[in-house]
Amino acid sequence: MLGKLLGYASALLAWIGGVALVLMMLHIAADVVARYVFNAPLHGTVEIVSAYYMVAVVFLPLAMIERANGHIVVELATQHFPRRIQDALIGVVALLSAAYFGAFAWQTGGDAIKKYEIGEQALGTVAVTVWPTRFFLPIGCGMIALVLVYKAVRLFRGDRKVLQPHVAREAIE
Repeated sequence: MLGKLLGYASALLAWIGGVALVLMMLHIAADVVARYVFNAPLHGTVEIVSAYYMVAVVFLPLAMIERANGHIVVELATQHFPRRIQDALIGVVALLSAAYFGAFAWQTGGDAIKKYEIGEQALGTVAVTVWPTRFFLPIGCGMIALVLVYKAVRLFRGDRKVLQPHVAREAIE
């Protein structure tokens, strides 16, 4: 049940990141057309792209990428270890990574609350309210931390299913 919940939540965040990617593409294309065809660029494009779209695209899909085992892996020495030792090492690294992402989520969550309280804005050609995007970091990092802990627990219990690349297409059981 917990695995399915994590699967659906990480899929939702990845979907939101994908929508942000499409919106970014459309926004930039509209700005280019407006700039070169109508000689009237869309004001705030740089601020909105860098503060909203890029942050969503980078941080929200992290948990889904972890579920799909899509992060970079270097196995120069460990590929020759017995399977149980490999699983134990992956589990330990998952827990260490979860601790890092959890601490990062905690810190960025506190920062997001502070930015919300002051109503942070980015000043460029126009003022753009950016405090809402500060919450993408703790949400994305918190979700990957939960997925990593779940993965480690499953590995320590001897379940290698979490290491299969197809897991991202199905809800984790």
